[in-house]
Amino acid sequence: MKTLIIMVKMSFRFFGSLVVFLIVIVLNACKQDNLQEEVYLFNGNDLSNWSSSDMSYWSVSDSSIVGGEGKDTIVRNQFIWHKEEVKDFYLKVLVKMVPNTTNAGIQFRSQKKGEEALGYQADIGQGVWGRLYHESGREKLHWEGKGEEAVKKNDWNTYEILAVGNNIWTAINGTLSVAYQEPDGELEGFIALQVHAGPSQIVKYKSIKLIHNPELRIGEYNESELMEALVKSNGSPYMGGIGKPFYLSFKKE
Repeated sequence: MKTLIIMVKMSFRFFGSLVVFLIVIVLNACKQDNLQEEVYLFNGNDLSNWSSSDMSYWSVSDSSIVGGEGKDTIVRNQFIWHKEEVKDFYLKVLVKMVPNTTNAGIQFRSQKKGEEALGYQADIGQGVWGRLYHESGREKLHWEGKGEEAVKKNDWNTYEILAVGNNIWTAINGTLSVAYQEPDGELEGFIALQVHAGPSQIVKYKSIKLIHNPELRIGEYNESELMEALVKSNGSPYMGGIGKPFYLSFKKE
């Protein structure tokens, strides 16, 4: 009888330890799923992992992806797509637009629509720097242009995009330009670089850094400041995600 009791106790200890072990494995797996993953989308040498319906508009020079070089006119909007899909992400790109009076953009959470793009665009060019446009769809979304004053014309500019849930922020050279929420907006898609239809122009993109599942930070703006900007622009900080909307509160400092 004593032997049976001892065996039962040992069995309970074994199964208890097994349950704890399995819980640890599950928790670690969840942590792994939420880890920030940082990748560079451009290797600085060639256009590996990038594609376009007309590659004659795209080249590599001085460790940059170059759009429009050698063309007298851009006959229609040209896009070069990266193969990696994004959902919640932070993107940092160095951009140079020459002349500044022309136009380009960075597509995100976008899809191909024939030879065009459908989805969000962080705009580039005089009068539109830092603004949020919806290419081939809802058009002007956030059009205040707060980042315009920070632009270095005909020079390199740091463009940052943060998209988490249904919320989007952009910044130009560290100046917050867009704080926008769209409960029914796209939550996933692809990144593409644009050179806009029009006169001769050159747009260069380099140091393209992507972070999946990022923290809420862009430039020097922390989570509290970003949420406050969102509330000022939209009224409430809705942070809906796929299948599970939720709300965040914030404290003014």
